Amino acid sequence: MAKKKDQEEVIVDVNEVYTKTELFVDRNRKTLVTVLVAIVAVVLIGAAYFYLMVKPAENDANADSWKAEQYFEVDSLDLAMIGDGLYAGLEDIASDHDGTKAGSRAHYDLAIIARDRGDFETALDHFEKVSLSDDVVSVLAQGGIGDCHVELGNYEEGAKAFERAAAMARGTNAEGFTAPMMLYKAGIAQMELGQNDKAAKNFKKVVDNYPEAQVHGRAQRYAAYLGKK
Repeated sequence: MAKKKDQEEVIVDVNEVYTKTELFVDRNRKTLVTVLVAIVAVVLIGAAYFYLMVKPAENDANADSWKAEQYFEVDSLDLAMIGDGLYAGLEDIASDHDGTKAGSRAHYDLAIIARDRGDFETALDHFEKVSLSDDVVSVLAQGGIGDCHVELGNYEEGAKAFERAAAMARGTNAEGFTAPMMLYKAGIAQMELGQNDKAAKNFKKVVDNYPEAQVHGRAQRYAAYLGKK
């Protein structure tokens, strides 16, 4: 009898919950419908924006940029930058297709060209306009910001940029390549500032976490040197 009574009590409890749910829906039907309609509207607007605005813009940008990117890859840098009279150059692509992935790639390529030519102010401006979700390029762009600051004598900003780049690299497929390089550069910039404790920590991260990294041996030597001071 006790078992049967317990079962009946459970059934009553479930029914009460179900009834309360029905009552809530009934009493708030208009509000719920309004919320659902709003959610559907947002989803539809987002889809429409993507297919009618974003995707065509990306397609146009890609169509305009392929030749300039090809020139960049074969080191025809002047043609890559200004175009060849038939196809647009990276400068026009970065300007005309701002906000697209192709526009961001153009800024990145222009930054590389300017940095390698010693125009660090221009390179910094372009690196700061790179907005990509790529595991490698986004990290290297942040590292490029650090490089430019260091070349301009802004070691504090450089070190911060390198540490941000290392943080961005964590958990990515390219972490083993990009993270130790950025930590090593951060350590070098911090040594220039006399921030030896911070530098030692970054070198130790390379030593402990990235034994296969190209900079591992150098980081190990710097960590040992700073540990003696």
